[in-house]
Amino acid sequence: MTSPTSSHSLKSLLNPRSVAVIGASEDQTKFGGRLYKTLLQHHYDGAVYPINPTRDQLFGLKTYPSVTDTPQAPDMVVMALPRDKVKDEIAACAARGAKAGIIITSKFSDAGPEGLALEREVVATAAAHGMRLIGPNCLGLISPANKLVLCSSPAVNVPQLIEAPIGFISQSGALMGTLFDRSYGMGIGFSHCVSVGNQADLELNDFVEFLIEDERTQVICSYVEGIKTPQRFVELARRARAAGKPWLMVKAGATDDGRRAAYSHTASLAGDFAALKAICERENVVLMDDPLDMLSLARAMVRYPRRQVRNVAVFTTSGGGGAITADQLSRAGVGLSTFSDATMAALSEHYSEGQGANPIDVGGRKPDATSDIGAVTAELALADPGVDLGLMVLTTAPDVPGLTRQMADGADRPAAGGKPTLYVMLPGRVAAPAREFLVQRSLPYVDTLAEAMAVLRGWKAWSTYQEPAAPVRPADMAATPVPAAGTLGEAASKTLLGQAGIPVNIERLVRSADEAAEAAAELGFPLVLKVVSPDIAHKSDVGGVALNILDPDDLRRRLALMQASVARAAPSARIDGFSLQRQEAGELELIVGARLDPQFGPQVLVGAGGVLVELLKDIAVLPAPVDAASARRAVENLKIAPLLRAYRGRAALDVDAAVDVIVRLGWLAHDLAGSSGRDFEIEVNPLKLRQQGHGAVAVDARARIAQA
Repeated sequence: MTSPTSSHSLKSLLNPRSVAVIGASEDQTKFGGRLYKTLLQHHYDGAVYPINPTRDQLFGLKTYPSVTDTPQAPDMVVMALPRDKVKDEIAACAARGAKAGIIITSKFSDAGPEGLALEREVVATAAAHGMRLIGPNCLGLISPANKLVLCSSPAVNVPQLIEAPIGFISQSGALMGTLFDRSYGMGIGFSHCVSVGNQADLELNDFVEFLIEDERTQVICSYVEGIKTPQRFVELARRARAAGKPWLMVKAGATDDGRRAAYSHTASLAGDFAALKAICERENVVLMDDPLDMLSLARAMVRYPRRQVRNVAVFTTSGGGGAITADQLSRAGVGLSTFSDATMAALSEHYSEGQGANPIDVGGRKPDATSDIGAVTAELALADPGVDLGLMVLTTAPDVPGLTRQMADGADRPAAGGKPTLYVMLPGRVAAPAREFLVQRSLPYVDTLAEAMAVLRGWKAWSTYQEPAAPVRPADMAATPVPAAGTLGEAASKTLLGQAGIPVNIERLVRSADEAAEAAAELGFPLVLKVVSPDIAHKSDVGGVALNILDPDDLRRRLALMQASVARAAPSARIDGFSLQRQEAGELELIVGARLDPQFGPQVLVGAGGVLVELLKDIAVLPAPVDAASARRAVENLKIAPLLRAYRGRAALDVDAAVDVIVRLGWLAHDLAGSSGRDFEIEVNPLKLRQQGHGAVAVDARARIAQA
């Protein structure tokens, strides 16, 4: 198979007719011994060829000195050999006709240039014979759907695999084993789990494509350190969405420290997290922080497929627990359901006054309430059309298992409409029998409110997704001519913005006090004065910005002060002059910018501007070009969004103008990147936003354009 991997070819690779275990042993302290034992333990029904030149039999099966001695070429080989032996073994397997191999051995590209060179040789050796590789530096695969375990983790030493329609692709083998272990205890099963390691040949996207097409997988989970084929990632996200399969992802490398750790672990380029986050939001790949929360959400989505979750009804055994839950839901952006009058009336028959509202404190029931109060409450509340999900928050109570069973029974009644439920089992050992019951009923549960909030946030994000409209270029905006490569000063940068139809303020370049006085007579007061230097990025840091200059004498004085300040703070900087600009009024300062992400192409950003940029770090990133509705949502979701609205006699600000600037900047980014992916950066800070109907204006800008 020398062509790109297809879903069909991977289907056969993950369900091989025969497996050769190189280094098979009965010694459970060795990788090969544990892997061989678990392969047999889980009743794989294909042919197994243990490769061991010193034994005649292992666990009752005939052994073979080498792969060349097996009765037929194995479909799959798996090995955990010293690094220096891997290349020759792969050559022998490929020559024998093996279709695929798993290399558990590490210290290849994850260990530096020498290991990378050897890794490439190994891949080339296999590819010459059409053999595909998983790894190296991986922990193999676990496929309950195929009763195939080619993994040496002690986590797979269980009586029976749990099969469920959740596929999991991980770049970390140890993490895959750990999550399999934790999931098993919670009753969470899988269709297939694959550790891809260094992705030297077969990579994460290959297996995601397989899971999209796999009829035994409904939800796709992934732990990602680096993405090898970004555009394919985007295409697969759209295919998963079209197939109705949620794709959940935990991404390492969201911080500088995380990026360094990701690279040292699997030699993956983690990329820019903000750019990836923007792509995921656009394509409805749900990013999560914790892998176990990801699997808890996957289990819930499998149990309740295609359900929309926007709000919840809270059922609790504690008034305090209900109050804390309400607080956390608010912070998570998930609403409390509002009960209808009919639901409130029905609940009031069983609860004291005020106790039947959401959150419902089951402890507030009337003395003569029915004995199956949990079932009745769940049925009545979940039957309400305004309720999307029941959140059962259990605290230490006299009969936690019994109440849990009642709530589950009530949620199963026809009137409840099959609404989703999520149980939060806050007690420790007291709730152990209740957890066992939930596992038996395949009902999703978590142990903390923090985990519940992560699940609900992810579920809401996926289920309320709206596919963005196709971006539309403004009718008055032609394709922007690309300026010569280099660093553009403020004036040239504003010229570029002006060509895209973005409003900029008027300015003049002056080099002396007399030139400044002459320009001021043309521009009019008040004025702004800025130093112009290719060596000074942040003008205010060196005293290179003067605001609210009111008259000619003030202008001369402020210019002299600026010259002295810049000379002290940046004595080696080249000074090209000073920009004298008409001072523009505005109610709020934004930053807008654009850049080329090396993986995902042109991106636009918008956020709190001026001196607040680094302080607040209130930024949204969007793939470019961007549609107007997405631009508006980005602006209205900023932390500073309340300042856009009218308050205390001040009119609302011109959000339409900000949206227009973002759309135009997105098309400018598209034009600059071109078909060749030209590198560039543009920053407008600040963009001054005025009151509704009065627009916005860019008063400072800079740009950098690379060669195509």
